[in-house]
This record gives sequence, structure tokens and C-alpha cells, in this order.
Amino acid sequence: MKEATADAILSAAAGVFARDGLHAAKMESIAEQAGVSVGTLYNHFTDRAALLDALRVKRRQVMLDRLDKALAPVAERPAREQLRAFVTAVFAHAAEQDAFVRVLMQLPEDPARKSRMVAELTRRLNAIIGRGIEAGDIRAEGRAFYPALLMGMVRGALDRLREDDAANPPAAAWAEEILRVFLKGIEVD
Repeated sequence: MKEATADAILSAAAGVFARDGLHAAKMESIAEQAGVSVGTLYNHFTDRAALLDALRVKRRQVMLDRLDKALAPVAERPAREQLRAFVTAVFAHAAEQDAFVRVLMQLPEDPARKSRMVAELTRRLNAIIGRGIEAGDIRAEGRAFYPALLMGMVRGALDRLREDDAANPPAAAWAEEILRVFLKGIEVD
């Protein structure tokens, strides 16, 4: 019951922060949206910072779970298909969470928190790349660079997609173009 209440509060908070903005959102609005009293909200989260921190942790886990779910069916497939599943899942998550991601981007960067997420993504990419190298599909000489290169391309595209520019191609087109360019550079000829 306690976990369900905390989840309801987190879900409500994400919606209220996305709707009202990071600094304008009121804790009372979050409590009302979650269907709990303000006191109950504060019993679960001592302040706004604790609530935002819990939201970040939950959103990170949701993304990693989504990524793992997307990668599971292609785990024995060629690296090209695994990388496609990886990039597609990241773009799908970003599209689904876009309004809240914009809110999170207003927060000061916490290097420790960012490094945990980057480490998790890098760990998954290293496994995919390692399997691709073992299969003879990916060149080994740039292995240390590949995760950072791919994630840099993905982050750049996601930043561009967050701009309200009608000329921006859709997320799926960005994902496909990133994969095409990235794979052209790392695959064995």
C-alpha cells in the first residue's frame, strides 16, 4: 500500500511538473492529483528535492527496464539488430517522457547521477559491441569509443527533437539515420 501511494505521488508529480513547470508546480497540486493529502505526500517525500530525486531514479529505472525488454528478444541476433533495438527504445522512451524530460533538463546537472545512467547505458552497449566483435561484424580497434560516440549522436538528436522546430524529422527518422551512420563506421566491410 505504501509503495502504491508513493507510485501514485510520483506519477502525479511528473504530470504536474510537466504541466505547470518545475518552479510553478505546487506540492498541493501534486497531492490533489495523486488523491492524497499534503501530509501524506510529505510523509513519503520530505521536500520537493526528495520528490524530484525519486522521480529521476524511477524514470531512470523505467528507461533501463524498457531497454532491457527491447534487447531481450534480439540478444542472440546480430549486433546491428541489437543496436537498432537499443536506439529505438531510447527514442521511444524519450518521446513518451518528453514533457517531463524537459522539466528534468531545467535542474542543475548532478555528475554522480548522470554518471550512473551513462554507466548503465555504456554497460549495455559494451555487451552488444563485444558480441558484434566476437561475431566478426564490428571492428575491434575503436571499441573503447563506440558507446560514447553512439550516445553522443543520440543525445544530440534528442536535444534537437526537443526544439519546437516543425522542420525536424520525426524521432524514428533520427534513430534510423543515426544507426545508418554509426554502423557504416564500425561494421567490418
